[in-house]
Amino acid sequence: MIEKIRRRPVRASLVLCIVLSLVAVTVLAASCGGTTTSKKATNSSTAKLPPGVTGSQASQPAQQSTATTTPASTAPTSSSGTSTTTPAQASSPSASADLVGGRFTIVNATRPNTNKSAVSSSAREVPGDYLELEFTVFNTGTDSLIDLSQYSFRLTSPGIAADTYTDYYGTNGTFGAYIDTNEISGTLLSYSDLTPVTYKVKVGETISKVFLFYDLNPLTDAPNAGVTKDNTQLIIYKASGTDYGTQVAIPLSGYSF
Repeated sequence: MIEKIRRRPVRASLVLCIVLSLVAVTVLAASCGGTTTSKKATNSSTAKLPPGVTGSQASQPAQQSTATTTPASTAPTSSSGTSTTTPAQASSPSASADLVGGRFTIVNATRPNTNKSAVSSSAREVPGDYLELEFTVFNTGTDSLIDLSQYSFRLTSPGIAADTYTDYYGTNGTFGAYIDTNEISGTLLSYSDLTPVTYKVKVGETISKVFLFYDLNPLTDAPNAGVTKDNTQLIIYKASGTDYGTQVAIPLSGYSF
């Protein structure tokens, strides 16, 4: 009986030692795990970062860059859908204008000091200041004739004194007749026989070798300094027939007279 009592404390002590050993192992394992985690955290916080980058920026996911392109500028488009070009200016420009199916083009402009080219050899040659305009006329229509007798060819310039023409020419308005203060009319003539051109032009037909001849200073043979190419224009006026009263103007500034 006494032997049994002595063995119980020994067994209790052995159990207590085993329990303490297990507790010590658990504590040691937990202590080692905490140390490892601490080291990892320390290594992460002390990692070297690029210049100007903070730890919070380094932890953010990289963003995809978006490139912005600016389209190349394009030429403006006309609202009418048509392009406009500026033709090269020739030394003797052929300015033209369309009126009621007729295309009138001034192919040459000169300023002679005698009326020789506008009168027959039997007529008296008179010195003075004149303007000679050579023409072509083209019928741009599709089914209508052009009656040139229905057109009036007028010259306007601040230097023209229209009320002085009757003093020299009377009722003959071949080389100038009163229209307005600074505006006169003339007669379209043929180079071949110097007669008035009053015939009809067919569709698609072009007539040439016709001209206008204006006396710029009917009271004297001196040059009219008030008439210059920059302040003078030809006005083609529909004097009768279809579209009566309409007109177009052709400036003479591009010509070298």
